[in-house]
Amino acid sequence: MSSKGPTLTINSKTILGETTPDGFNKTKRKYARLFLWLTSLLLLTSHPLLSLVTSTCAVYTMHGGTWFSHKNFKWMTASIISFCISLYSLTLSVESNFVDEERAYELKAVLEMKHRAAEMIWGGILLLCLGLTVKEQIDGVVARSGSMVVEKNKKQT
Repeated sequence: MSSKGPTLTINSKTILGETTPDGFNKTKRKYARLFLWLTSLLLLTSHPLLSLVTSTCAVYTMHGGTWFSHKNFKWMTASIISFCISLYSLTLSVESNFVDEERAYELKAVLEMKHRAAEMIWGGILLLCLGLTVKEQIDGVVARSGSMVVEKNKKQT
């Protein structure tokens, strides 16, 4: 005689009194990745002001999502790092423009080298992360289509 009593499930949404529609966080991550694609390309092409704008858009997009989600945390972290690198790069770029090339050529060269290095390194890492995400999505589609072919072949035999 086993009777199941009522069960209580508590999660972060229950505690905070929030409910989000299905696909809400997935859509936020999709838009954040789009902004991060733009950010990485702008960093690699040395446009720190525009990359600062796009990384700000990525942070703003992700700030309304669920913080307890591993996927959201990953893309929010990438967005915040992109914002910091873009701000750092913009600062160094502007500072190097104020330095007199004739009096302090080495300082100007070091500032330009630092901001380009930061842009290239983080832009490359971000591009690699985004590329791996696309690869994972392609692998998932290939795996699903492969399993459908196997099921279809089993039904035919």
